Amino acid sequence: MNFVESAKKSSVKGCNSKQIDFEFVVNSIFEGVFTVDTDLNITTFNKAAEKITGYEKEEAIGQKCYKLLNSSHCCGDSCFINKSFNSGEKGYSTDVVIISKRGEFIPVEITVMPLFNTEDKIIGALEIFSDQRHLHKLYKELEERYSFQKIIGKNHKMQEIYEMIEAVAPYKSSVLIIGESGTGKELVAKALHYLSDRRYKPFIKVNSAALSPTLLESELFGHEKGAFTGAQFTHKGRFELADKGTIFLDEIGEIPISLQAKLLRVLQEGEFERVGGKDSLKTDVRVIAATNRDLSEEIKTGTFRQDLYYRINVFPIQLPPLRERKSDIPLLMDHFIEKLNTSFQKSKKGVARDALKFLLNYDYPGNVRELENALEFAFIKGKGEFIHFEDLPYFMVSNAVEGSFLRLEDMEKYHIQQILERCSGNKQQAAKLLGITRKTLYTKLEKYELTE
Repeated sequence: MNFVESAKKSSVKGCNSKQIDFEFVVNSIFEGVFTVDTDLNITTFNKAAEKITGYEKEEAIGQKCYKLLNSSHCCGDSCFINKSFNSGEKGYSTDVVIISKRGEFIPVEITVMPLFNTEDKIIGALEIFSDQRHLHKLYKELEERYSFQKIIGKNHKMQEIYEMIEAVAPYKSSVLIIGESGTGKELVAKALHYLSDRRYKPFIKVNSAALSPTLLESELFGHEKGAFTGAQFTHKGRFELADKGTIFLDEIGEIPISLQAKLLRVLQEGEFERVGGKDSLKTDVRVIAATNRDLSEEIKTGTFRQDLYYRINVFPIQLPPLRERKSDIPLLMDHFIEKLNTSFQKSKKGVARDALKFLLNYDYPGNVRELENALEFAFIKGKGEFIHFEDLPYFMVSNAVEGSFLRLEDMEKYHIQQILERCSGNKQQAAKLLGITRKTLYTKLEKYELTE
């Protein structure tokens, strides 16, 4: 007799002495409930579980739970059911993702407990899971209050930028977006396009720094067949392709001065010729440019035309570096962690205290892009539910300490301090994480005067 049959036979007596069977009980629960035997075969699957997952009871019974639900925790040591088998204790998690019959990712909160027979032998496990989609929807709505066209930020500087984007988006006026690398210049350019009446027309991006001067001219204005060796066909340029839409000239400061006169003409008159061509072509485009350079200094050195600068700089938008809006870092981290959880099919709960302290104080020379890349690195490297200091990229940590820690001993002292803080002062646990004996740790604590 298995544990389900046993549960059904050992009925629960109510005040009227009528018997209530096990299946009736689990079907009365609003959360999803299923049970498995020690081989992880599903033995019970209640009505709420059917509703959440899309699987009928008949489809679920007898299936391996990890094959049916494809949970983000359905593997090895991450499996809460296996943990309950090994420890004989209840497990709990607030952030697990399962996959429904329709292929939808469903965030759930789970409780897992082992089931025992009368001889205290584990004969299976019971899992209760509740659908968290409504909470995630609320979190999403909250995030959207502090985002604008996929640009995340509640800092007052970002709020001002949102207002500037809304103000200039409806017009054809040229916009120059100024900011360090990784501050989100392309996101601003896309927001300007999608908030304009050109939103249903092309948005064409040109990375001026990625092309040689010869290729750049051909990419911008196109070329005629036979214009140069290898030009076997007529090629339409980006200005031609962007007609009635928007062209985004990223890193415009990289455009060689020899091309700037031709660019100025298309901005002023909407006319250009393909390379090797004689006919003037017309185009109606809105030009948005971006740079991380000081173009006024480029004008002084003769590498950027003053008349072109005034033509593109009709409405400048200056993006602040991340170090000047650190209050947005927690919001950005939540956004990227949610995005990465979906991408990697994981369920990271957030950033641990040691990593959070570091990330909030880091200067981010690579700005928002560096933060996103660091979290993605940590997702790949880290195994736990939280991102810890040791999961962060080494180059990021070394960049932060390079100016402060000139000696190896200083870096070691800093690292020991971080691990101790993470372990709440528990030296045995800290020594284990550091990979040294407790005696060695005490020696280092004395050496670095870290003893209490």
